[in-house]
Amino acid sequence: MSELPPVPQTLAAAVSALDARMGAGATAVSATPVPETRTGSRFVRFTIGATSYAVGEPFVIELDRVPRITIVPQTPAWLRGVTNMRGDILSVVDLRIYLGLDPTSATTGRMLVLRLPSEECALGLLVDAVDGIVTIDRDAIHPPASALEGPLAPFLSGMSVVGDQLVAVLDLDRFLRSADIRQFDETHEDSRCEAR
Repeated sequence: MSELPPVPQTLAAAVSALDARMGAGATAVSATPVPETRTGSRFVRFTIGATSYAVGEPFVIELDRVPRITIVPQTPAWLRGVTNMRGDILSVVDLRIYLGLDPTSATTGRMLVLRLPSEECALGLLVDAVDGIVTIDRDAIHPPASALEGPLAPFLSGMSVVGDQLVAVLDLDRFLRSADIRQFDETHEDSRCEAR
């Protein structure tokens, strides 16, 4: 029996390990960690279409390829289904479909496994690509110049420029506690996903 590779200790190491396993034709991900500044926080930057987003690194517990997903009947299309991650059953949300786009590619997409600090259960979030870890100063996150529209607009903390790119900072706590995401909690007998 072959020995399993060691579990990465940081998200940057996980991004590097995932890139090492990628097949031909896939786009490499820059996993160089950015040094933290005194007032900066670390964020995982990802893309959906032509838009860059960032979520707080503490919410991201794992990064992987798009797994095999079991469809759940009578749910919105953006809830792609459920998957088994080492014995834990995760709901999988496809952010592309949530935004009204075509589904995330199973061959080139990525899944961020997210968890709120006060909860036991996790959620899989499908995105086009993970671009690495960046440090953003909280003072550099500003409201957009004009009102934003779309399904994610209520869940944005603001916008920030990272390098030469505009990044939308997603308030993951608000998104994961939203009525859309929580509408299926009451169907589970196990209420581990409720806030503590």
